[in-house]
Amino acid sequence: MENAVQERIQAKTRDSQLFEIFVNNFEFSPKTAEAAIHTVKEIYELHRFDPDHIRETGQIIRQVVSIKAKHGPRLRELPKVTVKLTADTGAEDQGVFRKHGATGLREVQICRMAEEALDQGGVLTQEDLADILQVDVRTVRRTIRQLQERGVRVQTRGLYHDIGPSISHKAWIVGLHLEYKTYSEIARTTRHSTASIKRYIMDFARVILCIQKGLSLTETAHIAGISERLAREYTGLYLRYNGPEYAERIQDLVVKAGPETAGEEQKGGLAIS
Repeated sequence: MENAVQERIQAKTRDSQLFEIFVNNFEFSPKTAEAAIHTVKEIYELHRFDPDHIRETGQIIRQVVSIKAKHGPRLRELPKVTVKLTADTGAEDQGVFRKHGATGLREVQICRMAEEALDQGGVLTQEDLADILQVDVRTVRRTIRQLQERGVRVQTRGLYHDIGPSISHKAWIVGLHLEYKTYSEIARTTRHSTASIKRYIMDFARVILCIQKGLSLTETAHIAGISERLAREYTGLYLRYNGPEYAERIQDLVVKAGPETAGEEQKGGLAIS
């Protein structure tokens, strides 16, 4: 079992990405592709330098399967993308650990990294997450199941291709806020820090203001400082909650976002007035 997991992880290295390009784009045979990769690495002494270890504090660079890859082919032959994932946010993650323990922190890390990968055109497997967090796959699977029981579907490769995109943990948190839950209640339910909860809510508030100004999805994502995928999801959330029952909450968010978004508008060069 462990050997099979390790083989799946190793199949997503940069060598594998180059192998896939040689075979699919240049029509090399698998044997020729492997020989070419070996020759290039020898000539340029690439064994002395591993770009997969370049990272900022708390971040990792990883090769993962492309979101466009289909089921069926061998994992090594699937298209890959390079993504930057935040494995550790420092003080914020430490706060989650103190309040909710290792299980709560793992839930936050899994949600965060799965969605970061999607934003960059990749999709993680359960084996990826287990390798990054240094736990076994059964632990990851159990954590994902616990999240699903609370209404959050973690977008790993199998789930994404089986049912398509589903609600992110950020939209889940914003939805709880719109339903008049307090920060303490949201933190207790989602295991997230108050700081991250407030950040997601303010991002959503900026999206609301952009929608009300008639901006495009691309402009909205730029001003809010989020991905187009998340901007699209927040737009759907706004349309769902934009009614009399939640009008007070929506208006409060618009008021809070106004001055801040105006500042982002000036920096970004986009007019929203």
